[in-house]
Amino acid sequence: MNCAIQFTDDREIRIHTRADIKNKRLEIIHAIWNSNKIPDRSDVIVSPNIDNPLNSNTCIKRVDKIEIPVRVPKTGEIEPIKDLAYLFVPVRRINRLVIFDPGHYCRLKDPLPEKNNHGLEETVIGLLKNGFDVLAVFMPHVTDTSCNLDHCSVINTNLGSEDQKATFGLRFFLEPAIVSLNYLLKQNNYQNVNMIGLSGGGWTTNLIAAIDDRVKYSFSVAGSMPIYYRYGSSMGDIEQYLPQLYRDMAGYPDLYILGAYGKGRKQVQILNRNDDCCFGQLQHDPKRDYLTDLKTYEQSVKERLISLKAGGHYYLVIDEVATNHQISDFALKNVILTELNGD
Repeated sequence: MNCAIQFTDDREIRIHTRADIKNKRLEIIHAIWNSNKIPDRSDVIVSPNIDNPLNSNTCIKRVDKIEIPVRVPKTGEIEPIKDLAYLFVPVRRINRLVIFDPGHYCRLKDPLPEKNNHGLEETVIGLLKNGFDVLAVFMPHVTDTSCNLDHCSVINTNLGSEDQKATFGLRFFLEPAIVSLNYLLKQNNYQNVNMIGLSGGGWTTNLIAAIDDRVKYSFSVAGSMPIYYRYGSSMGDIEQYLPQLYRDMAGYPDLYILGAYGKGRKQVQILNRNDDCCFGQLQHDPKRDYLTDLKTYEQSVKERLISLKAGGHYYLVIDEVATNHQISDFALKNVILTELNGD
């Protein structure tokens, strides 16, 4: 498919009734997997009790490495690709799981100096200290030894189908989390499953929460905004503005509604005003008002959820504390953990 930026006005909300919720989920799932259900496969390769990939050992009981085979037609003698995830188990468990997608980063260790800190390790440790198991999943084609983030090639992966659709490639961004979760739910009877994502991981969080209602609370940090409101460096990668999804099926506001709707579910969007990469005020059209645009789309989603009898399931936070493209201490403690611990 064409990987050039294609602007789309995705503000119109197409979900009007409860029946639309089910139908839209099925439409998205079918577009990605050519099926009426999300993958039920749980074929993973687990290496238990590996060396801790973080700087800190605080409150960690063990770490398991999970590799997810990528299902594509075999090509010659090339070794099959295996995507990567880690399961962090805390010393004190509360039997709740958080899926954490760090987006376009290939390591969880926070770099030094501190000004380059993206809050990845602090997020994992903060969740573990509160008793959550953490499943950290990476973008497609990230392994222990390589970091291939050429997303145009991922979207255009040959699946052996003559009528291959552009949306089929989205499965590679979603399956590391879905397949790992399928496996873990066979091993553990978790009370609930929640999800946090940064940057492209926030986009992944939105899309997974939209189609998989096993995810109860979902938090997208600097990872999502309707395409109409984007400007300059906030445009993101090809999978984040794929016209075949956002133009033809469900814009971002539709995905927020799908991810928030349902008993016991909630979705929170967190945008960093001072972000130096995505969706901060510096990446917003200087001819328009940042707060007005953000509050406009937030209100449109809230009003539609109220009409669906799901008021209070969604809101937007503008993080004034974050200094760059990161999950700040404020976002973790005052928003994410406050919501999760208040559940």
